[in-house]
Amino acid sequence: MFKLQYLYGVFPLVIFVLLFLSRDLELPPDMEETGISRAFLKVSLFLYRRLKGRIKSASSEKIRVYLRTLEQRKDMENAETEYFIRKIGIVLIMAFAGNLLALAASLGAGSVSHFDEEGRIKRGSYGEDDYETVLIATDAAGEQVGEFEMKVGTRLFTKQEADELFERAVADLESSILGENESLDSVSCDMELGEEVDGYPFDIRWKVDNYEVMSQEGKLKEENIPEEGVVVMLTATFGYGEYSWQQVLYANVVPKVLTPGEKAVKEIKSLLSKADKETGTDESIPLPGNYEGRDLTWSEKKTDNSLILLLLTLTGAAASYVLKDKELKKSMEERHKQMLGDYSQMISSLVLYMEAGMTMRNIFGKLSSSYLREKKNGGQKRFLYEEILMTNRELSAGTSELTAYEHFGIRCGGQQYTRLSTLLTQNLKKGNRELLTLLREESNNAFQARMDRARKAGEEAGTKLLLPMILMLVIVMIIIMIPAYLAF
Repeated sequence: MFKLQYLYGVFPLVIFVLLFLSRDLELPPDMEETGISRAFLKVSLFLYRRLKGRIKSASSEKIRVYLRTLEQRKDMENAETEYFIRKIGIVLIMAFAGNLLALAASLGAGSVSHFDEEGRIKRGSYGEDDYETVLIATDAAGEQVGEFEMKVGTRLFTKQEADELFERAVADLESSILGENESLDSVSCDMELGEEVDGYPFDIRWKVDNYEVMSQEGKLKEENIPEEGVVVMLTATFGYGEYSWQQVLYANVVPKVLTPGEKAVKEIKSLLSKADKETGTDESIPLPGNYEGRDLTWSEKKTDNSLILLLLTLTGAAASYVLKDKELKKSMEERHKQMLGDYSQMISSLVLYMEAGMTMRNIFGKLSSSYLREKKNGGQKRFLYEEILMTNRELSAGTSELTAYEHFGIRCGGQQYTRLSTLLTQNLKKGNRELLTLLREESNNAFQARMDRARKAGEEAGTKLLLPMILMLVIVMIIIMIPAYLAF
């Protein structure tokens, strides 16, 4: 137990050392956590700086692209650092918590060969469970022929062996059923009429001739035991496969003489039961403070499931590191889906404003101001209009329209936005007078694509409902067929 506690102490000790080494580090300015969370994030930063090359090489380039797209920050180095140290921090906190909560247990695994010296598979002896193993066959050249699953049962006894075992089991039967009694001549405690005798392969069924005094499991009914005692006949039927044997025993059941300890336990139980009944309407139950001049101190027995908790937290810590990337990917997919949905509306707005005589630069400013106003009034964040807002800020900062529209297409991604960016930049380069006509055509195409996506989503929803509909059909058929079948 103590060795295991030392083992549990290794990881916390390492954490404390890392906490000391990382105490003076400064987190990125956007990380405002306090207390123990901030301390663990410093440890994560300490580890990240030393493992930076390995972590970055192991992580996908897509992660950095996702961060760059979703965060929309200029200091991408800090954004990437924040992301990875938060991932590492989750793992450290969960692993540290698991070590602190785990107090006593040990994990061990050993490998046992089931082959004997002659290369044959050994059967288990009686008392051992059947087991499954996977065998690998190889030929003389050392090439693997295949893998074969095999269930190995325990060895069965012959009739002669079973008879000999029964003779020995009969001799051991009496001592195995006595329980706390010294002999069958004086039975005052519950007997243990089990279904087997340790070390023997027999299934045992019991028959008692006086159920008023003793149950089939051997429990005594003390209130029915006369003062002079009573003899109870016990019949044991031994079974092994197709063979069976019988043994008859006689137990002299007498009233139980309690020891001082047993008497104390019984009387204290009675006091607890009495206290419970007398205070049924109270919010708490008073416990006996003394018994026959002895002061009593009460406490609760605790159940320790620390090892399971440790394994769960460590598993959760490892899973959280992987799921963090999946969560980021899911956010990126939701962004792409939302931008596809907003594309048709945005193109329609461009056409409407251009027909009103506005320039493209002014249109981006108009869309940005409208979006900011809606967002201020509690509107939802829209990724497309965030990109439009960023493009408008670039234009206000002096970036050329050509460069701003190219950046807009790159940040948005997708064929639709790339095509729109190309139309806008070509209009600036070549002075395309047909931009309005092209945008109208693009608006029609975008509307048709939106209809196609809605139709596809409806078909997918119908497919997902197919299984529940089949299950409902099966249930209806069962409800109809069973009464019809029972009627015959």
